[in-house]
Order: sequence, then C-alpha cells, then structure tokens
Amino acid sequence: MSNVTVTVNKTIVFDYDDEFSLLDSMEEHQVPVNYSCRGGYCGSCKVKLTKGNVTLVQDSLVPLPEGEVLACCCVPHGPISIEVD
Repeated sequence: MSNVTVTVNKTIVFDYDDEFSLLDSMEEHQVPVNYSCRGGYCGSCKVKLTKGNVTLVQDSLVPLPEGEVLACCCVPHGPISIEVD
C-alpha cells in the first residue's frame, strides 16, 4: 500500500510507511504519541479514529470504546484521520 496519508489532530499530515505499525510510523515522522508496551497490553498508544479504516495486525488486550484503536496494533487501510491526546 503506498500513498496512504495519515492526518493527526487535523494539523499534522504524513505519508504512512507500510512496513510498520501506525505507532512506528508516527514515531518515524516525529508525531508525539504515548506508548509503553508496544504489544496491545497497556493501552497507552490509544488514538481516536475519526476518518477511514485500519486493519488490526494483533489483538488488543485492552477494552476500547468504539472508534478507538491502539496505534501499536494496527495499520491504516487507506487514508485515515486520528486524534491523539
């Protein structure tokens, strides 16, 4: 997948590198994001998906409200917009 745009908090835009999780790509593009375990256990990298879809690459062990995903557990499936605290 190429030319997938990620928009963060309506102000940061970058092209997703499809070799990484969303979290890895955010870090690569110097987007501030909290994280701890990188494995779906802690929930620190939770983001709100406001537009588009993601594909889960591993199961989250943290219960999440609808519309929220763990950046360490997913990859964008087309252009997405997210909100990060």
